[in-house]
Amino acid sequence: MLSEILDAADRRGETVLVNAYGEPFSAKSLTGMMAHWCKLAGLPKGLTLHGLRKSLGVYLAEAEASTRQLMDVLGHDDIDHAELYSREASQVRLAVQGMDRVVRLVTRKPMLGEPIGEPRGEPPSKVLINNDNGGPGGTRTPNQAVMSRRL
Repeated sequence: MLSEILDAADRRGETVLVNAYGEPFSAKSLTGMMAHWCKLAGLPKGLTLHGLRKSLGVYLAEAEASTRQLMDVLGHDDIDHAELYSREASQVRLAVQGMDRVVRLVTRKPMLGEPIGEPRGEPPSKVLINNDNGGPGGTRTPNQAVMSRRL
């Protein structure tokens, strides 16, 4: 769809967006048009071209684009900015994976692709009951928080 639109556009060189006079937008006028287009689309105030570019970097990094791909698409000429997107996306991925492991441990649900049931060769799991003061043991009552964990 985008290629059809670009093919039909009257372009001069690499310029895609032009003003009413057929000239490339200045940075200031493009910023103003961005605000105008956002208003027409019913989007909230404060959205910027820089934010749009940054969002693209985040999406590319989350899709595991290479640092070189990030640099090329975003127009960065140094590797530091592109690596920042990659590092942030990696931190998010690791945090999600870590929380998935916590949920799996607490709910005893396997992750996608893992077999269901006790793994072969391992002894059955023991249940650890925590008392109200956080230590193991104690009497189990309905009012106490109970947390089971495999040992």
